[in-house]
Amino acid sequence: MRVGAAVEGLARLAAQVAPADGTAFHLNEAEVYGLLDALGVRHGRCCFVPVTGEGDPDLAAWVQDGGRLADTDGRLVMKLVGRDILHKTEAGGVRLLALLGEGAAAGLAEAGRTMLAGARERGVAGIEGLLAAAYVPHAANRPGHEVLLTLKQDPAFGPCVVIGIGGTLTEWHGSAATLVLPAAGLSAEDVERALRAHKRLSLLVCPSRLYASPPVDITELAAAAAALGALGVAAGPGSDLPWTLEELEINPAVAGPEGLTALDGVARVSTRKWPHRQRPLERVQRLLDPRSAVVFGVSAKGNNPGRIILENLRHSAAVETGRLYVVHPTQTEIAGIPCFPDIASLPERCDLAVIALPAADAVATVSELVEHDRAASIILNPGGFAEAGRADLAAQIEDALARGQARPGGGPVLVGGNCLGIVSRDRYNTFFLPEYKLPFGHGRGANLALVSQSGAYLVTFTSNFDGQIEPRASISFGNQMDLTVSDFLAHYLGEPEVSVFACYVEGFRDGDGARFLEQAKLARARGLRVVMFKAGRTALGAQAAASHTASLAGDYAVARACLEGAGVTVAESLDEFEDLIRTFTLLADRPAAGPRVGIISNAGFECSTVTDELGGLELAQLDDAARAVLDSVLPAFAHRLNPVDCTPMADSKAFADCCAAILACPGVDIGLFSAVPVTGAMDTLPVDPAGSHRENIAAADSLPSRLLRVLAASPKPAVVVVDSGDLYQPLRRRFEEAGVPVFRKIDRAARALAAFCRANCRDEEGHR
Repeated sequence: MRVGAAVEGLARLAAQVAPADGTAFHLNEAEVYGLLDALGVRHGRCCFVPVTGEGDPDLAAWVQDGGRLADTDGRLVMKLVGRDILHKTEAGGVRLLALLGEGAAAGLAEAGRTMLAGARERGVAGIEGLLAAAYVPHAANRPGHEVLLTLKQDPAFGPCVVIGIGGTLTEWHGSAATLVLPAAGLSAEDVERALRAHKRLSLLVCPSRLYASPPVDITELAAAAAALGALGVAAGPGSDLPWTLEELEINPAVAGPEGLTALDGVARVSTRKWPHRQRPLERVQRLLDPRSAVVFGVSAKGNNPGRIILENLRHSAAVETGRLYVVHPTQTEIAGIPCFPDIASLPERCDLAVIALPAADAVATVSELVEHDRAASIILNPGGFAEAGRADLAAQIEDALARGQARPGGGPVLVGGNCLGIVSRDRYNTFFLPEYKLPFGHGRGANLALVSQSGAYLVTFTSNFDGQIEPRASISFGNQMDLTVSDFLAHYLGEPEVSVFACYVEGFRDGDGARFLEQAKLARARGLRVVMFKAGRTALGAQAAASHTASLAGDYAVARACLEGAGVTVAESLDEFEDLIRTFTLLADRPAAGPRVGIISNAGFECSTVTDELGGLELAQLDDAARAVLDSVLPAFAHRLNPVDCTPMADSKAFADCCAAILACPGVDIGLFSAVPVTGAMDTLPVDPAGSHRENIAAADSLPSRLLRVLAASPKPAVVVVDSGDLYQPLRRRFEEAGVPVFRKIDRAARALAAFCRANCRDEEGHR
């Protein structure tokens, strides 16, 4: 691999063909082959002749050199070349020739002139020359014999390598036969492992019933992919080079007689670079635990968002008495809080400024706060910026912040705009919602930091998990004008009390995805588990006409591959996201020693269903001691193998004894316990004042009381499933209030436990 030589070749090409206005440009096929030569990636032998003007070109030398590339049957491929001719077939720019006998040279020359004339008649623009290429025998249109191999730059995450089925079958197989690999640090060994593990692409490189001898040499393919990845990093948007290699696509590379051989290629180069700005992240602590605050946009009479925020701050534990202020043009006091006519009049630089003004007014407010150095941090509530088509307003705020942060001592950091605010557990609340509508102050979760681009999502989470989980911080970060999701992850790396970082993300700023990956790898090494739901799964539309890669590996596919490669647990749905948060947060102090799970249910359908959803969990083998307990307490007809079906006849004591025996088994790492509570054999209901039954879930011999004692006595992680309706909500609450993860369906519980175990394995790898 000679990445330096490829970068030098790119530099020469950029100097020769880059447009003066700095717009992006393509490399033609011959130029791409030059880069592949530098990287040591094989391509078909070829020779190129430049063509200028409208007259007949002098093809004599090209005909002589190109004729030598024909095989013994006279086969030779001729192509039209032009950096703007992205689909040669549609332009009539690809022909397979048969050149035999004494007229071979004249036949090649005539074919070349005919192709040029036909392309000009079709109005094909940007013709630069002709390429004569050796014919490479291969099994065209047969899966496994043609490969798509691409380097692409994701705007947020940077360089990735994409491997897929190539040729005309690319669209047929689609993303299901696509592998996306983050390029940073990518080795040939990494590529080999990923190819072997892929359900479809492994058929390219591993012996199978389809191919006893795999058509593609895995060593060659892995080396080529790693070489492209290294070039993508060296010439990416985060490099010091003045331009970026946005994409280099090989389609197809074929299993030829000499090995993997590229038969076509296209590349695109731009001047896009990631912005570089260092924010004073030490001020995030002031944002999350302020001792002083000022609010803008407070109504003296009505209950507007600013007034609600002020009322919430009045009752906060963080802001010290006498250090809460309002800026208001006419009032001297609102609700007992002193008002000042302008920013310059404020008596101190506040730790926190909350701006609840319209977007246009917010611009001047941020600028004045920076100019007068009156805030260490800012929460910018209003929308109406880039998301509403007013990128100019956002740019003015970003420019003001940049000026402040560039001065000695730095300026303020800002969250928003278009954000709901922040709730810092036991410290303060700036959500512009009355507390009687959204109460805080209950539940576990001091080990959880929850950040969300959507404020409304935080509202629904807080309400749905009321009394169960209250995060250490609930942060709505909105448009990411300044502080981004990666900044908050960087902050919580320094807080050992936080063991779970959960984030709802709709998009990353340019380059911030790559920074998030760096922080996620540090989190993995520290044992901080990162969970994400990434909204927005549409494929990249830009440049879709230029390549197949955009449709195969869109934004979401790249994001997921990059995030999971950095150790992030990515949820497929909001339900799964909250299942993961519940499991990771409540079981944080009970890490799983391995993936061996012990399962018991009193419903046969659950025992059957759960085995289809293990997701990497392994059914534990129960030892003699556990089996002895099962034999002693269960009906003779109960199924005693894992998953254990104790049947609806098992009572509360029998079920709890079985759970205890399962957890005590040395071969069990984690427990999954489900009792459909409608059985009459178990105490699963609260006391009925009308006396319709004698059950009492608060009694010491009830199912929840017995099972909670079992769970408390074991250091192993376990979850509970209660798959029934609202009548059994009090039963769920008993487990939830004790900090036990409770699920409504056993398959969801199994998937969450599997992710929990995988994260434990990643944590162990990170520590090693």
